[in-house]
Amino acid sequence: MLDANAPVFARVAEVEGRLAGFSLSVLHEGTWVDAPICYLEDLFVDPGCRGQGIGRRLIDDLIALARSRAWSRLYWHTREDNPARKLYDEFAQADDFVRYRLQF
Repeated sequence: MLDANAPVFARVAEVEGRLAGFSLSVLHEGTWVDAPICYLEDLFVDPGCRGQGIGRRLIDDLIALARSRAWSRLYWHTREDNPARKLYDEFAQADDFVRYRLQF
């Protein structure tokens, strides 16, 4: 993430000069679209700062960035029982994809 040309990037939210949250994302190509795709890999808000709209602002920030840079889509995964789904559902509907993962 220290390389300005790397596809991985972070965005941060501060409250009174203190880190309150961050997003970590990866830009990648796709086989069905010409424009870059953004995968939001991690969205974190400090537990003491939750409920203040910081997560919403971090997602809004990525949406604005996506529009200004003409990305084709923004997507993320989460667990079914994640309380943040209430927020995520305000941005988009969950789709019917199932994730398969091999770990090495």
